[in-house]
Amino acid sequence: MENWTSWVLASAVFLALYDIVKKASVNANAVLPVLLASTTFGFAAYSVGLLVTGHSCSPSEISSTVLSLGLAKSVIVGTSWVFTFCALRTLPITIATPIRASSPALVLLIAIPLYGEMPSVLQGIGMAAVFAGYFAFSWAGRHEGIDFFRNRAVWCAIAGAVFSAISSIWDKYLFQVRALPVEQVQLVFQAGLVAFYALALAASRTLHLGRDAFEWRWTIPFVGILLAGADWLYFKGLAYPGAPISAASLMRRFSVVLTFLPGARFFHETNLVRKGIALASIVLGVALLCLCR
Repeated sequence: MENWTSWVLASAVFLALYDIVKKASVNANAVLPVLLASTTFGFAAYSVGLLVTGHSCSPSEISSTVLSLGLAKSVIVGTSWVFTFCALRTLPITIATPIRASSPALVLLIAIPLYGEMPSVLQGIGMAAVFAGYFAFSWAGRHEGIDFFRNRAVWCAIAGAVFSAISSIWDKYLFQVRALPVEQVQLVFQAGLVAFYALALAASRTLHLGRDAFEWRWTIPFVGILLAGADWLYFKGLAYPGAPISAASLMRRFSVVLTFLPGARFFHETNLVRKGIALASIVLGVALLCLCR
């Protein structure tokens, strides 16, 4: 197993735990306050982690390139998570999480012309299987009264997946094309996320938008902390020269397998047989895309 795959698979474990606490935090709760609070905890935990491990990332050491490109990532990811959390507060986790897990198929479509990551025939079959699973979830959703293509929450989930794909493409640019230091980029990125969500929350209050009640839950700090850990592991793997973003993003999304059954159990979700068929198609597609290189 190549070194970068170990980092990415470890990231998937953190991401699976993150998905579960994320659903528990945002379910029937105000989205932007949850995002701001969890991200603030994540930024604080990551900053402490840098100090404990001896990484020096003082503002004077951060170049203008790292600052500008890191903040650009904050805007991309912030937009993705606003859409995703708006979807997750109403959609079952067994539908919302696999929709986001389909974003690596979009990454591969973009990586083909941009980075020359041309898929083989089997990888093409894998892409088709991922998209088949995506549409199979629309079939499963109809049995829960969810009109997959007319439901706003579903479209929010799809928009979140699209921006997630853009973020993955940006990651390869940051860590392979520009070879920027992981710790500095992530510090700027997480600080930018806190600012992004604070501004978004202030704007929503000023414009009287989304005045849903906010309820503090003990899972909220763990949302940001687990995501910070997952991102750091993923970035370290992606920083390896030649690590393919199309395979890395797909391997990271194996977290959907780890969240499916626990998530269904914790949140008492139904219709698992139909969703399981759709999930199996996505897993098959991911396996082909990751292994057939």
